[in-house]
Amino acid sequence: MPLPILLVGFAIILFFFLGVRGYINAWRNCSDFKTRLFFHSLLYRLIAVAAMYILTMEYDPNNLPFEIAASDAWNYHYSGVIVADALNEGRNVFQALSYFWKNEADYGFSIYIGFIYTIFGKSVTAVKISNAILASFTVLRVYQITQFAYGEKQARVAGILTMLMPPLLWFTGMLLKETLLIFLIANIAYYTTRIIKTNAFRIPNTITMLLLFGSIFFFRTVLVPLLLGCVLLQIVFYKTKNKNYRVFAGFITLILILGSLFVTYELSMDKHIESAIESSSEQFGNELDKASKDRGISYTTALIAPLLVSGAIITPFPSLLDFEERQLGIYAHFQNEIIRNIMYFFVFLGLLRFIKLRKATAIFPASFAVLYIMILAFSGISFQDRFQILALPFLIVFMSDGITTKYQEKEKHWFVYLSFIFLAILAWNVFKLSNRGLF
Repeated sequence: MPLPILLVGFAIILFFFLGVRGYINAWRNCSDFKTRLFFHSLLYRLIAVAAMYILTMEYDPNNLPFEIAASDAWNYHYSGVIVADALNEGRNVFQALSYFWKNEADYGFSIYIGFIYTIFGKSVTAVKISNAILASFTVLRVYQITQFAYGEKQARVAGILTMLMPPLLWFTGMLLKETLLIFLIANIAYYTTRIIKTNAFRIPNTITMLLLFGSIFFFRTVLVPLLLGCVLLQIVFYKTKNKNYRVFAGFITLILILGSLFVTYELSMDKHIESAIESSSEQFGNELDKASKDRGISYTTALIAPLLVSGAIITPFPSLLDFEERQLGIYAHFQNEIIRNIMYFFVFLGLLRFIKLRKATAIFPASFAVLYIMILAFSGISFQDRFQILALPFLIVFMSDGITTKYQEKEKHWFVYLSFIFLAILAWNVFKLSNRGLF
């Protein structure tokens, strides 16, 4: 790959590990942790936006003001312009979008962009800055979710990890819906903890969650039933000595189920859910084929499916080779995958402790991350970083516990894990070469 991309990637990897260690030590006892966390997160995300512009300007200027190898970003921009024009002219936004998108699952981000364009003009930079602000609030939510699940020590580590995690910074600099979608999901997790912790105001928090569920439908339909299931698992199986909690839990569960059915009916979601079930038999092949073409890889479903399922959490592995033009958008973020591959040792350690200790307070992040990755694995798209990114903030919850946990053979086990990761990354890149007859 080009030397500047390689060197910057190594610099990012080095900064991440030094930064995590430095921030943990420096902020260990500070009283204004949340304020510092938000503003430092915002700073790094604004830097990421600027860095994405510089990277695109240098290697793919035709796609400015979007990212390298942009495709969906152009569509979101055009659909955002449609929304802005419809709002300015007093036309129906949903009707206007129906001529551009095939289904409502793409409406959410378009409406978000359209509102920003209406206020600030048709400025892509304004959307990215807004994403940076929302992403910074997401960092606070991960801190609060971890604080509820484990405690202050792990929460501070989780907040710092989320603040500095390169994959999250990378997507903040792109005109894609993942940053906003993560913000919505993190808020659902947060309000779930609010329902559990707060004796009063449970109904307003529940209504807020229902509104968030309605919003999620316009981003990625499959997440609605998954998130509802995760919320119910957390509420029902949360352990407490409060005798009245079980009554509240049953009541809130009933409201969520009936409210979700009402929202489903009002937004005509039932038709889309039925069609999704009907087409589910073809989803694996279609998604796998599309992802394969994007990466220039040709293989059969039977050959690659076991690998995708068995390594779903660890993947994607980084592509380190520049052997054709379309690889630029893939190897340009190799540092994101390397950092994730390295740090997932602590995720596994945290998940094992979650099972061993039966941490009922961490049911939501565990169930969402694991079930979502299983869906990706069986759909054949677990090696797509754009899809995997939604689970990352919730895996960080367990990563933080894995980091703070101490035991005698921890370094030895990490070395064994890193050796395995090295061989896996090497094998992945050799496979890509051999697939083209270059090895």
